[in-house]
Amino acid sequence: MRRVWAILDERLERWLISAFYGYFCVIILVEVIRRYLFENSSTWGEMTARYAFVYLVYFAVAEVAKTRDHIRVDVVPRLLRGKARFVLYAYIDFLYLLLSLLVLYYSMQVVGLSIRNGTLVTGFSNVNLAYAQAALPLGTALLIFRVLQRFRRTWRAYVESGEVPLGGLGDEPH
Repeated sequence: MRRVWAILDERLERWLISAFYGYFCVIILVEVIRRYLFENSSTWGEMTARYAFVYLVYFAVAEVAKTRDHIRVDVVPRLLRGKARFVLYAYIDFLYLLLSLLVLYYSMQVVGLSIRNGTLVTGFSNVNLAYAQAALPLGTALLIFRVLQRFRRTWRAYVESGEVPLGGLGDEPH
């Protein structure tokens, strides 16, 4: 069972991103073919492609946050060593968590409102908009988990060696 969790921990976001990206590409291809060869298109195809892209983006945010692979200015961390770099990364992770918790709270409010009001997705007669809007709280919850996990790894690296790698996870030189 540990092996399954380790594989999920390592690859979950990549699998989700690949699945949503694959769906996005296939449905766009089908819609282009339908539009130009058959002069017909579907609303559901365009809408589901849009929502697949939204899910892809929020899961990608969690993926890059896991290893600090996001675009960032690293001039200051390169100048710092030891405790100073650790404090900076801890502060950044704290801000990440604070913002993510706010986003999670308010996105849950929006999803709850859609559920209570029975708001439907455009082009569908029986699909609640909450399924599409759930991308934000799901992606943000995964982001919170990954930031906490990243902080734990950063903490361990600091405690064990007194240094924190620039990437935060031991994958870059000091």
